[in-house]
Amino acid sequence: MSPYLRFAALAIVVPLAVGCSSEPTATPELAAQWWQWTKSAPAPVNPVRDLSGEHCAVGQTGSVWFLAGGYGSSKIRRRCTVPADQALFFPVINMVHYPHPNGAEYTCDRAKTDAAVNNDTALELFAELDGVSIEIGEQQRIRSEDCFDIFERVSPRPDGLRGYPSATDGFWLLLQPLEPGTHSLKFGGRYNAESGSFGKMIQDIEYQLIVN
Repeated sequence: MSPYLRFAALAIVVPLAVGCSSEPTATPELAAQWWQWTKSAPAPVNPVRDLSGEHCAVGQTGSVWFLAGGYGSSKIRRRCTVPADQALFFPVINMVHYPHPNGAEYTCDRAKTDAAVNNDTALELFAELDGVSIEIGEQQRIRSEDCFDIFERVSPRPDGLRGYPSATDGFWLLLQPLEPGTHSLKFGGRYNAESGSFGKMIQDIEYQLIVN
C-alpha cells in the first residue's frame, strides 16, 4: 500500500481585473488554504465533485473566492455565481500529496518532492476568458515552502485521519474581481504520460461565471 495519498485537480483563470492597493497575492499559503477548502465539504456538496456548479459557494470564506476543477481526468461544465467584489483563486492544474492513514512515516521533504513530479512535465496548459487566451508559464507555478495539514478544516475529524505533512505544487492564478456580468471561462491541460503518477490525466473544464 502506498504510504501517501495524492490528488490532482484543475481549475480556471480569468483576468480583466481591476487592481487595488490592498490586492491579495498568490502564495503557497493561499494554495494550501485552497486544498483545505476542497477537503472541508462533504462529498454530496463538494465543489470539486460538483458537475453543475450548484455547490460552488460551499465553504467559501474570507476575501478570496476559490474556484474548483476536477479530480483526475475530468470533463466538466459548470455555471457558478461569484461575488463582484472578491478576487478569484484556483489552480490551472496541480497536485497534492499527504500521508496515508495506515502508511509508513511520511516526511515533508518527501511530500514536496512527490507533489512536484507531474508539474515538471505538464503539457498543453491553457486558459481562456471570453475567448481571449491567458498565458500560463513557469511564473504561475506555486510550490509549498512549508507543509500543511490538508484536513485542518475538517470537523469533526475522524480518528486516524492524518493531514500533515501535506504539500502542493502546480500552476495557479489569482484574479482581481471581475466586471459584473456573465463570463465564459475554459481551461485544460494534461500531464506527460511518462511522468509517473497521474501521467495520463487530461482536463477539460468550462465555467459560465455570473458576476454580481
